[in-house]
Amino acid sequence: MTPGGPGFGSARPDRYRGGVHAAATSRPRATPGPRAGRRTRAALVAVAGSALLAACTPTIGVPVAEHATEPICAEVILAMPDVVGGMEKTRTNAQATTAWGEPGAAVTARCGVEAPEPTAEAPCLSVPSDAGTVDWLAAPDDEGTWTFVTYGRDPAVEIKVPPTVTDDQSASFVADLNRAVQRVPQTSSCVGLGDVPTPDETGAATS
Repeated sequence: MTPGGPGFGSARPDRYRGGVHAAATSRPRATPGPRAGRRTRAALVAVAGSALLAACTPTIGVPVAEHATEPICAEVILAMPDVVGGMEKTRTNAQATTAWGEPGAAVTARCGVEAPEPTAEAPCLSVPSDAGTVDWLAAPDDEGTWTFVTYGRDPAVEIKVPPTVTDDQSASFVADLNRAVQRVPQTSSCVGLGDVPTPDETGAATS
């Protein structure tokens, strides 16, 4: 054969060697095996399940408090227990709030309400717990909903307990919230009627 023919020509061997080199350096695209496919499907199912669960979880409407943006309120709400009175915590729609139970029958909490002034219109209860004692002002409304507001702490924390809850159990579970609300420092406390100074004791004139 003459140079340049099919067996010895420079063009064909060069192209061949180039083809071999390309084949050696390029790798076939890997296809997912059955195990990888199962992992992918499982991940997709988990994501879809989480989205469905979030969509089905009820959201409790709670009015935002006047001072909800106080940084300490975020700490208070994060420290709230997951279960109160046998009711599990659920989502709410406002900052610095949380709730337990079902819509229409939920115990709600909100941080940042106005700190109450001393008053004799609502009983002031010193509620003990393993976490310490917290003073609460407690009063029911005309519909039977009890409102508890921390006393001597600013900002204050408000708890509302509907009659659908108090019909089945007492509101003693408020003590379970003491640990969380104690994130707000105490500046004053409940006093009994015997502890209130009389006009004579304060030096004021008496009639």
